[in-house]
Amino acid sequence: MLKQKKIILSLVSGFLLALGWPPLPTAFLLMLGLLPLLIIHQQYLGNSRPHFKLWRWAYLSMLIFNSSTTWWVWNASPSGCIMMLLANSLIMSLPFLLFSFTNKLLPKTGHWSLVFYYMAIEYVHFNWSASWPWLTLGKGLAAFPFFIQWYEFTGEMGGTFLILIFNVWFFKIIVNQVVQKIWQPILGLILIYVFSILLMQRSELKPDSAKAIECVISQPNINPYTEKFSDGENYIDAQEQLRLGLDVAKPFITPQTTLLVLPETAITGWNQESELNQSSLLKPVRQMTDSTGLTILSGAETVDMYRTAKKPTLTARYDSFSNVWWDCYNTALLFQNNKVDSIYHKSRLVPGVEKMPFEFLEQLSINLGGTSGSLGVSKIPINFVVTKHLKIAPLICYESVFGDYAAEFVRDSANALAVITNDGWWGNTPGFKQHLLFGAIRCIETRKEMLRSANTGVSAKIDVFGNISHATKYNERIAFKCSIVPNDIHTFYVRNGNLIGKLSCWIAGIFLSISVVIAFRKNKLPLVSNPD
Repeated sequence: MLKQKKIILSLVSGFLLALGWPPLPTAFLLMLGLLPLLIIHQQYLGNSRPHFKLWRWAYLSMLIFNSSTTWWVWNASPSGCIMMLLANSLIMSLPFLLFSFTNKLLPKTGHWSLVFYYMAIEYVHFNWSASWPWLTLGKGLAAFPFFIQWYEFTGEMGGTFLILIFNVWFFKIIVNQVVQKIWQPILGLILIYVFSILLMQRSELKPDSAKAIECVISQPNINPYTEKFSDGENYIDAQEQLRLGLDVAKPFITPQTTLLVLPETAITGWNQESELNQSSLLKPVRQMTDSTGLTILSGAETVDMYRTAKKPTLTARYDSFSNVWWDCYNTALLFQNNKVDSIYHKSRLVPGVEKMPFEFLEQLSINLGGTSGSLGVSKIPINFVVTKHLKIAPLICYESVFGDYAAEFVRDSANALAVITNDGWWGNTPGFKQHLLFGAIRCIETRKEMLRSANTGVSAKIDVFGNISHATKYNERIAFKCSIVPNDIHTFYVRNGNLIGKLSCWIAGIFLSISVVIAFRKNKLPLVSNPD
């Protein structure tokens, strides 16, 4: 019966986390989502080697959480989805294994170690080769931008810290049977909300309408499975795809329009970067910017060719028929004055889809037909200079999930953000809605306005407070006009990066080191001879 109770508690934990995840407006459930696992751990106190016993229940909870919130990856890759769910659940369950180990040796502070173990592993998950930080707990508050204005100081991991602290706080109230103190965490949430509202009242965050720049956003709505690429059954050739994206936007373009944004891979095909300004495919885009004052930002598929004997880059592939090496890229292009002015290659790639997770696997990759290995990347962030007043960060799809990376563009003087994406891979699921909300977090962290162009999904404009406007519907071909106000604000988070994540790694390391030393000493004590 006790085991059955643990199964129920583990299931409840997983479903509480899932039900609290955006786009559902129930983020308060995240404050309680880990409570059942802490109760399971309480039941193991006094048992020998409780760590792995707790870990298996934590793994079940995290597997439910992952499966319930990111199941839509199945639409793009069933096998990849299964591997992602199993691996990410394992990573997210490890903090509970470490916490149980530390709590047995440091019972007075053990529960707080869970906070720092969890945050340390989240931080690592942002920064290693197999990163998939889609379920960083702080993203769970994205549906309530008015509550998380303080992310400009902490980034989204401040939200993770808050959620973990409140889970432990509620647990302490329950286990110590002091329910009359429930007002304390509730008051804490109210004070945080008031602080967040006050942050929105500062005059420096109010947009200066005199600096507004007119923009047009295009959503071509081309199905990525059947229409966009040459293996699709209803493939639309590259010229027609580009025409659709431009034609839907042209009615909104005026002489005052400064920027037109087209989505990720709006330009498809074999586009050699050395020949972009001679390409007949790109001629309509270049001509639209000729002596008009219009600048166009567009996603594209591009390649670089190398005629060398040795492999020129880690990601280069070899074509034995032509005797050349080549790199392919997911690219953002900036068109100005009838030419391609700037090029940026997507650098935060989706593991298993756009890159091999680890460099040594790149060496082992083989060509089985079609694309093998990883895409090439830009080594540093590259901002696009639209006008002397507008310098925009061209984030491509998955890159908008990484707060630290967006901040790098801003530190390099970007005064606005753009996200070009193709959320049609996931179908009409919560995936594209979550992705939209995560973009709002980037705006709060950096206090920059964002233009978002989705091939399919939601195109929108997002302000410095994370408020979304001009949102399009899923599966519609449409364009809209909006204005963007650049600013040169550098938030604490932009200036200092993810300090809370780095600090958590140090504190987690201290907890673990002390625990290992104590465990080692305790294991040695029985070997010491008794002088009596």
